Amino acid sequence: MLLDKFAFDREPAQVREVRAWVRERLAAAGEVPDDVAADVVLIAGELAANAVSHATGPVRALLTCADSAVWIGIEDSGGATAWFDPAAPDVAPVGTGLALVAACSRRRGHFHRADGGKTVWAEIPIGT
Repeated sequence: MLLDKFAFDREPAQVREVRAWVRERLAAAGEVPDDVAADVVLIAGELAANAVSHATGPVRALLTCADSAVWIGIEDSGGATAWFDPAAPDVAPVGTGLALVAACSRRRGHFHRADGGKTVWAEIPIGT
């Protein structure tokens, strides 16, 4: 099992750094097929881009790799944007990033933490 975290700045160039970090960590785990890793990297980039655009305060990527799934989350200190159902992209306030996350993941969602921040996450299965 791999569990790691990566703090990054809320600047657009940092999204590339998040994707690179996820790619490196999954390669180090050595148990994630290339197609799954590609989906996780794509999802990480979309979630990080949303945090850079809409969140406040510090942001951090969280990554867990277990036998049957990879879990990626981006946590922030809050922000004004509301979560929407990516299964209904026509009502999305902007872009289609969460629709891509929905298409590439088994489960996804968000939760608000006691400190006022939120975590947006996705779970990607490994294998069938």
